[in-house]
Amino acid sequence: MKRSASIRILFRKFINLVTFTDLPIRNKFVLFSVGALFWLVVISVIGLITMFDMSAKSKQMVDTIWSQEKTANIAIRKLRGANISIHNMALFRTRDSIVDANYRRAKGTLEDARSYLNTLLIGGQVIDITRATGQLSEPFAVSPVRDGNKRKIIETAIAQIREIEGMVDEIEHKWLGGGLAAGKGTPGVSIEDRIQAYDNLTRDTVIILNDYALTVGKEWRIFTDIMRMRFTVAIIAMSLAFGIATLLSIVFGVLISRSLERPIKAIIGQIKALSAGDIDLGKKLDVESLDELGALSHEFNKLMETIAHVTSFKKVIEEDESVEDIYLRLGKVFSEDLALENAVIYEVANSKNTMRIVYPPDAEGSELYCKRETQLDCDLCRAKRTGHMVSSLDYSDICKFYNEEGGKAHFCVPIIVGGTVGGVVQLVCPKPEDCIIPELEKKINRAKQYIVEVQPVLEAKRLMRALKETAFKDPLTGLYNRRFLEESCENLSAGVLRRGTTLGFLMCDLDFFKETNDIYGHDVGDMVLKETCNGIRKSVRTSDIVIRFGGEEFLVLLADIQIGDSMVVAEKIRARIEETQVKIAGGFIQKTISIGVCEFPSDTQNFWEAIKFADVALYKAKERGRNKVLRFETDMWSAGQRY
Repeated sequence: MKRSASIRILFRKFINLVTFTDLPIRNKFVLFSVGALFWLVVISVIGLITMFDMSAKSKQMVDTIWSQEKTANIAIRKLRGANISIHNMALFRTRDSIVDANYRRAKGTLEDARSYLNTLLIGGQVIDITRATGQLSEPFAVSPVRDGNKRKIIETAIAQIREIEGMVDEIEHKWLGGGLAAGKGTPGVSIEDRIQAYDNLTRDTVIILNDYALTVGKEWRIFTDIMRMRFTVAIIAMSLAFGIATLLSIVFGVLISRSLERPIKAIIGQIKALSAGDIDLGKKLDVESLDELGALSHEFNKLMETIAHVTSFKKVIEEDESVEDIYLRLGKVFSEDLALENAVIYEVANSKNTMRIVYPPDAEGSELYCKRETQLDCDLCRAKRTGHMVSSLDYSDICKFYNEEGGKAHFCVPIIVGGTVGGVVQLVCPKPEDCIIPELEKKINRAKQYIVEVQPVLEAKRLMRALKETAFKDPLTGLYNRRFLEESCENLSAGVLRRGTTLGFLMCDLDFFKETNDIYGHDVGDMVLKETCNGIRKSVRTSDIVIRFGGEEFLVLLADIQIGDSMVVAEKIRARIEETQVKIAGGFIQKTISIGVCEFPSDTQNFWEAIKFADVALYKAKERGRNKVLRFETDMWSAGQRY
């Protein structure tokens, strides 16, 4: 058993080695490409070597064999031309001009033949001249003959041509010219006999040169056979290299693809099981390689361990400092772990009947996938109102306050806190290609698990936050106090500037309130303050902020209004307070209120300066008779004044 296990391990290592399993994936394909390139280079080198070798050999043969063969053939042609001239001399022996012309032509032709043969011995350039017409053929170079036997043949032919030249002179001088006995020639020898001797010698010389030319031609055929054989060998070598390259590519391609396929399939299988929620978290992937897939398998195992600790999520959020930290952590779980990137978390404020965006953290006050009315009146949200999950997969237009351009599908899951809906998680699928229903349902189910874990913790954290908020509330009126204003002024001003809207400041002060306390007592004064607080609240929106600034002074912050709307709201408050009757023992009392108005950032871009300007306008209203609304103007405040 141990031996077989060792053999398997060695075999696995060998396979890993030859398939580059432990190398990074990029290096795998780089080496595979290098191998393919190597065989391509081998094939190319074989072809180039063959091409250059054949080119060099062909040039060598053309420069030697072809030129030498051609020179010998020219010499043969010259000899035959001279022979024709000699016969013409005998034929036209009585006509001196014809004899003389053929004599010179024969002598020149024989001289050319001898010169060409000498060129074969020493090398040089051959320029073929046709004596009859004077036409020149294209010159060509001739390499000297190195073979000793061939040189002897050429030297013999040259000697015979010299002898032929002598015979031509003899025929011309003795038989056809003004020689001995005035053309009678040598006694007992006729001109026909000399021409016959001349023909025999010419024939012998031509035979010698023909043999030489045939020998050279045979070498050319041998060379051609050699070139053909080399070309065949090159084709075989290239085919063999191509076959080896193809075989290796197939083998290595299959082995490498298998080494990649196995871990990928294992990971895909685990991911599918994870999505289905039926995975054994204790089961890990086998890490068989050291490449990226091995690293991926290792990271996947770590992910399994992380998922195995999902139950620890509750413990983690219990230790978070604030409710905002819990929302941020929950949002990151949706976007990072569940890949639900378009997740929005709303927190419901039941005391104000509003809800606000708490995730993404920088989206508060903006309109994402739902119309802004739902934030101003949370009962418009179907999930908040019913306490049930709302899915557009059931009915595409299930929620009339959802922006249809926001995405193809949306899901709203309520967060139950203290028996009521304390928040809503909205999950949006914006792209149709991403809205794969089975996958979405799996992700939604897992999101619900996190929501269930977070609900009791949120309930405890929100209770703690409510207790903390008591430090920012006025116990008599329930309004925010100046401490709240100091804590939230930066967020209020930054939000208005970011959204490009206007924040109205209404500084309100009851007229002659001290007289009420002096005449009716502080209990009645407190009742007047409470009724004034209720009147102001009823005159503004739920999103506006009413602050008890001190004593009988109230500061109203009108968020996201248009320039000039502050005066309308202020007049509405003044009229309501004037009409309000506070019931006391024995009857009713009515009070009036003076209001100073300033708008941020049109009047000033300094938050606290805006409060001061509203206060200045308030005192101007007091000076002008009370029960008035005045808008701050620049002449009410000089540059040298301090606040």
